[in-house]
Amino acid sequence: MGVVSLAALTILDAGPLGQIEAAHIGGFKNVGLRLQPLLATDQTVVGDSEAEEAIKQALARTGLGVLEIGVFPLRPDTLVEAFCPTLAFSHRIGARYIVCPIEDPDRNRRLDTFSRLCELAESCALEALVEFNPYSACRSLAEAAELVRMARKPNAGVLVDALHLSRSGGHPRDIAKYAPGMVPLVHLCDAPPPPSAELSEDELRRESRTARLLPGEGSLWLDELLDALGPNAHISVEAPSAKYASLPAAERARLACHATQALLSRRNQQGREDK
Repeated sequence: MGVVSLAALTILDAGPLGQIEAAHIGGFKNVGLRLQPLLATDQTVVGDSEAEEAIKQALARTGLGVLEIGVFPLRPDTLVEAFCPTLAFSHRIGARYIVCPIEDPDRNRRLDTFSRLCELAESCALEALVEFNPYSACRSLAEAAELVRMARKPNAGVLVDALHLSRSGGHPRDIAKYAPGMVPLVHLCDAPPPPSAELSEDELRRESRTARLLPGEGSLWLDELLDALGPNAHISVEAPSAKYASLPAAERARLACHATQALLSRRNQQGREDK
């Protein structure tokens, strides 16, 4: 397995600097940061020289690597050139991936937008990953994979989020249909079984942002998912939960790290016993 990181959404309220500190205290060696604001509550870092310098110093002091940067939504009116300052700063702090949810229902337009974003990301040594989810304009693994295929960019790929794969009706076996390496990153979490009644888009969004479970707390096929991704895929633990929201960010990070390491340790032990 590749590196294990803490996704920003798990402790989004901490802000980028707090996410670094919490990930380090919680036991992670890598972190994901939200540097391209999406919500009104998201902190603006890029363009603030003091905030940028604080981020760089915190990363140097903790030794954390930066796995992913969010969020770069592709909308009908998106001007990808506006992302250039964030892409450049992401490159300066050594990030590997940018996360791109799709909010443009026009397939031709979003293809053009994504292709251009891939080009800009490549100039900053970044890979652009399409993130599908059932409440967006790109609702499934198949749609995300098709967008990547049509873009024909060497730095384009798909991010598979365990919750979104489940709630979109997908399964880890679906990943086998695509070329190895197309999914270099997974957002790992757990969840209860899908409810019998279909959830609205607002309910799906709320579950995604506030009601995930830590790995091992639910019923998702996490072992099968990790098997399907292969040994080189990276893990970003994205498990925001109202259950733990009152805890300090560092404690939430510690719980996420402990749960993930327990899952991986059990898998390693099982693998040794099977040999």
